[in-house]
Amino acid sequence: MTLPDFFIIGAAKAGTTSIFALLEQHPDIFMPTPKEPEFFAREDLYSAGIETYSALFAGARPGQRLGEASTLYSHAPLFPDTAARIACHAPGAQFIYVLREPVARAYSFYVQLVKNYQNGTRDYAVHRCFEDFVLPERHALAAPREKALAPFNAHFPDTPELCLAGSDYLLQIETYLACFPRERFLFLTFEAFRDDPRATLRRITGFLGLDPLPETAFGGGAAARNVSRAHFDQLGAAAGAQRLRGRVGPLWALRRLLPDPLQAALRRRVLPAGAGRAHEPLPMEPATRQLLAERFHPQIPRLEQLTGLSLASWQAERLC
Repeated sequence: MTLPDFFIIGAAKAGTTSIFALLEQHPDIFMPTPKEPEFFAREDLYSAGIETYSALFAGARPGQRLGEASTLYSHAPLFPDTAARIACHAPGAQFIYVLREPVARAYSFYVQLVKNYQNGTRDYAVHRCFEDFVLPERHALAAPREKALAPFNAHFPDTPELCLAGSDYLLQIETYLACFPRERFLFLTFEAFRDDPRATLRRITGFLGLDPLPETAFGGGAAARNVSRAHFDQLGAAAGAQRLRGRVGPLWALRRLLPDPLQAALRRRVLPAGAGRAHEPLPMEPATRQLLAERFHPQIPRLEQLTGLSLASWQAERLC
């Protein structure tokens, strides 16, 4: 049976999609479609049997390293059996775990949930702010699940920990270390990958015992980037255009005849300030940022011991 021998287990919103896109260009690596099979985390998929999962890797050539990148694999306790299941089926596996400043990661995960809801329902309103997701007293009074989570996120439990569990890195690491030895893990940071993707990929390929990626692999814009910003900019532009069309009526059909400066002036004249931004999530409240920093940042010294990483920049973010 063909099964992966390495896993990128997270963290969600820490650059794993970009790392996956780079690694799948390596001639000695096979990565499946989809990027995140989620087999070992989800009961509905795991119950289908290991053969269905193995089929995802049927296209691999002899000698290739096989990997996948399901960030749901680092969401204990929401998906508590993941590490033990991997240990059962792939006891010799290696693991790559990319960490990001935990408060920023939690908010970014929330933004992804909003995008998923908007794309999955075509309802472009934002029915829950970040605090409605993560604060128990706000969550109890928040908009219902069907107004906050996409249908294709049905496997996500709607609890305040949904956005936060993936930032509890100490819990995730200790869960895996109960099943695998420390030398099987490569720990990285999103911040280092963002600043120097080539150096990060050299560490990954070295960890896997492979030659470095060719320089041509870095020409496709696969480095970490703010895709959420592009999503909401496009959504805002579409919403603004719809409002403009409703206000100018038949003149809408003639807009292309106007020079660009006049089109822009028309928009400023007709639309209120901020039009097109109504469907964008609100920023995190400062009190929430402080509360979450008080929860996660005390873990930093122990995380540095376990991972060998320097996480001083995370402490600095709390002071900003």
